[in-house]
Amino acid sequence: MNAKEKITKARTRLILDQYFFGSLAMRLVLEENESFQTASTDGHSLCYNPSFIDSLSMQETIGLLAHEVMHCALDHVRRGEGKDGMLWNMAADYTINENLRNAGFSLPQGGLFDTNFHGMATEEIYHRLRQQKQQGGGGQGKEGQQGNGKQQASSPQNDPNSQDPGKCGGVHQNPNLSKEERQQLAEEWKGATAQAAQMCKNKGDLPNEIRLQIKELIDPPLPWHVLLRDFVERCAKNDYNWTRPNRRYISEGIILPSLLSEVLPEMVIANDTSGSTMGVQDEFAREASGVLSSYKTTVRVIYCDAAVHGEEVYETEDLPIKLKPIG
Repeated sequence: MNAKEKITKARTRLILDQYFFGSLAMRLVLEENESFQTASTDGHSLCYNPSFIDSLSMQETIGLLAHEVMHCALDHVRRGEGKDGMLWNMAADYTINENLRNAGFSLPQGGLFDTNFHGMATEEIYHRLRQQKQQGGGGQGKEGQQGNGKQQASSPQNDPNSQDPGKCGGVHQNPNLSKEERQQLAEEWKGATAQAAQMCKNKGDLPNEIRLQIKELIDPPLPWHVLLRDFVERCAKNDYNWTRPNRRYISEGIILPSLLSEVLPEMVIANDTSGSTMGVQDEFAREASGVLSSYKTTVRVIYCDAAVHGEEVYETEDLPIKLKPIG
């Protein structure tokens, strides 16, 4: 069996045994390309070196396909734009490989693993690898291949064939695609990943490690102010009120009452005063003012970072609220 037959058979096995990975693998065009040491994807094609595929067992080939699919599902191609190509591929591999192995996949020998990176986002791992490189160190995974921090890494913008030093393949940029086309491709992958994940979730056969890894990408958390407003409204939902139409249906030209009340118990709001929130304190004040202007209540603001530093109490007559953060 030649390399193309092997990788095609591996993709068929994925569809039968791991539908999430198999259905997404079908989106990639298989392309033999000896300029790549192992395999790589740009989100459109899966380029592979036939000699590398010949060296793998069938189970390792299946693991390689799942690995490349995860690069696309996690948007590693677009997220790596403008970054050091070698270090980004290493960081992406550290992100993927541990979870694939925990999900039962066999990966090619020499893949990058390091439990020190457990639970980290790819960007965070990339930042650490850059620091190691600047300090003259290598990116050594506990069970993976040595990454030479002194090696001159190529940028994916300048070298579309930039590879990681591991043996699982990586991602590369397609110079023939415009920024808009790359964005469109990323959106298509996001939609396809969400659809495949939902189908497997309904069947109960999506590995938990993979589900957690893609959750925030396909189902990002709501902004804090949206969560705050939703919480406040739920606390006050004890009667229908026509004076505040249900906002969910206004855009459709339908006027329905909302479950709201002008009475709300005292609200306690924890105001994060750590350094990272210096630019959003005015937003905190506007949201707190919004609670007071909408309901007859008292708002107690607690200022805290690593510890509680103080509190202030506001009534309707204090509008608009001007916070005095301590911390």
